Amino acid sequence: MVYDRKDKYYHKAKAEGYPARSAYKLIELNQRYKIFKSGMILVDLGCAPGGWLKVAEEHLKAPSKIIGIDLLELHYEPSDIVTFIQGDFLDPENQETISKLIPQKANWIISDMSPNISGIKFKDLSASIELVQMAYTFAQRNLRKGGGLVTKIFPSEEAYVLKKELKKSFAKVDEVLPDATRRTSNEIYWVATNYL
Repeated sequence: MVYDRKDKYYHKAKAEGYPARSAYKLIELNQRYKIFKSGMILVDLGCAPGGWLKVAEEHLKAPSKIIGIDLLELHYEPSDIVTFIQGDFLDPENQETISKLIPQKANWIISDMSPNISGIKFKDLSASIELVQMAYTFAQRNLRKGGGLVTKIFPSEEAYVLKKELKKSFAKVDEVLPDATRRTSNEIYWVATNYL
């Protein structure tokens, strides 16, 4: 069966003004994990077209701070509490720029980053793991104690080796499949809480 990209979440996003259907994944994760807190610092990796950023903005007001980074442009105009960096998160200079913006470190780092899908399974799985590894390494330097990390991952045996690494740094690492995830997608989300 061919997946209909324009499913109920696609139409819901259009109707409710979200740049992407992925917004509903973060809404669901927030309902479960209470991610958004007044005055918090949140970093959104791979934030374009802006679905997760917009959800975060709706929950947060100044003095909260949101930093987003992506190679692509946003499809909406963010508010003053958002700093958007158009660039490659994998570039160490961009990571350093984010670190300088949050000297007091982040409460949450959320990542919906996905590799460019090649269709070659082992290559895509490897690229997915690399992105999560980079997000995790960044979190180790920029997440405050007690903070949380959300990452998208394509599950595999190698991925679960990385999950064991995360468990050394966080009190709990849950595996979540939000309802808004496309049924043809192989992705899941890891939600790591209470950074040690």
